[in-house]
Amino acid sequence: MKTTVFGITICVMVPLSGVGLSPCCAAPDSQPADQFTLVYNVNNSGYIDVCGCKRKEVKQGSLTRRASFLTQLRATGRELLLLDGGSAFFKIGKRVPKELRGEAIRKAQLIVESYNRMGYQAMAVGPFDLAAGLDVTRKLEKRAKFPFLSANLFDKDTGKRIFKPHVVFNVNGVRVGVVGLTLATMTRPFLQKVGPNIDARDPMEYLQKSLAELADDNTDVVVLLSHVREETNWKMIDEIPGIQIVVDPYINYGNHHTWIKDPEWLTRRGDSVFLRSDGQGARMGVLDVEMTKKRQPLVSMVDVTEIEEHIAANEANEDEKLKLAKWKGFNSFYFQKISLEPHFRTDPGIDLLVEEWKKNVDPSKIAEHKSELRPEEYLTASKCAKCHQTQHDWWKKTKHSTALASLERTGDHQRFDCIGCHTLGYGKAFLDTTNVGQYANVQCESCHGTNVAHAADPHNNPYRKITRQDCIWCHNKEQTLKNFPFLQSRRLVACPSSKS
Repeated sequence: MKTTVFGITICVMVPLSGVGLSPCCAAPDSQPADQFTLVYNVNNSGYIDVCGCKRKEVKQGSLTRRASFLTQLRATGRELLLLDGGSAFFKIGKRVPKELRGEAIRKAQLIVESYNRMGYQAMAVGPFDLAAGLDVTRKLEKRAKFPFLSANLFDKDTGKRIFKPHVVFNVNGVRVGVVGLTLATMTRPFLQKVGPNIDARDPMEYLQKSLAELADDNTDVVVLLSHVREETNWKMIDEIPGIQIVVDPYINYGNHHTWIKDPEWLTRRGDSVFLRSDGQGARMGVLDVEMTKKRQPLVSMVDVTEIEEHIAANEANEDEKLKLAKWKGFNSFYFQKISLEPHFRTDPGIDLLVEEWKKNVDPSKIAEHKSELRPEEYLTASKCAKCHQTQHDWWKKTKHSTALASLERTGDHQRFDCIGCHTLGYGKAFLDTTNVGQYANVQCESCHGTNVAHAADPHNNPYRKITRQDCIWCHNKEQTLKNFPFLQSRRLVACPSSKS
């Protein structure tokens, strides 16, 4: 049968005690107790705008899309634990050049303030968060409403930790311990320039100390923001029990990897879930977790469902049956990677923050703008039909007019990551995916843009012409996995001409 889990439809053939996720509404009901959603990114690398790939037609990322995405995710009723895995503030690869120092620090201040307003709860200190100097990092920490974490960075003179080693959050009834670790193999010349008093100690030793303290603090699950080399993370997982979730920056052969291949986003190592994400703020990871027993391993609902389907079809082998039996009593998860494409509209509050920051205003001094829905900015197709009946009748014959039905057929019509391309104004006019109403389907304004004044005075308020860029917000290879022939496709949906 199909069930909706955290707003995601999955197939569950046979209930499995202790593994199956409880159904919960996509929006706007709150998450049942003992369920939480980890949302994370790593290696932001000082980016405030879209990623820097010159050859990409559709570029992912930006702080404003990220804020919009988080608003939409929260509207599904999820209780979020929002974390940054480190190297957020400055370009990865080297120290901040003297001539670029002032602007780089200003960008870092904007990132901190944006994170404050998005509701980030903690971040690990990556090596390149120190790239403008430890004194700058400490000043950025004072601006933040969330802790900077590093269990293994100490001051040589005082012998004390420079940052907090870990923190505990109560997320919807789940006590989550979050530990931060920083690369201990930073080069001597790098440390001499950014922080000569920094003593980067063995991450394994100080992880064990944090885990012991978190066990005493009665935590249910541990998330490790481990900004160290890949082989070090593997070794820690193999040798140190009690780590359920690891966010890894993918550092191997001395390199930070910005772009992550699909199979490398989520892997398993022993009883640990090992997570990565693309850098430059281009994509984010979302891990929906249901807890049934503290400090137990996590099992993927996708894996559970696959074996249950084999059992239901009488095709399961003994190894699969043993796995299913072993997983009883485990905690469970569902994972998604979210590409921050243009269909995640911009957030007005973050847009205003960036606009004022560009005028050289200190971002912490800029008044916070509450982002609100603006349904009044959308006329919808029914109002357009009053003057454009011929065009409306034509539209009704196109696939655009039944776009939401295509999601309903697959049970995906309440998915926050799908509905934006199958409705009008998601995130701007409405957020409740269970009550789409008049915004169903791809309508006139989905392509032509909003222009409320047009209805009263069409001659002086014409709609702009549609370009390829309007279409590839949704019809891009990242979303559809195929090339988009703009000219041919436009003919299939282009309305008959109108004088008005």
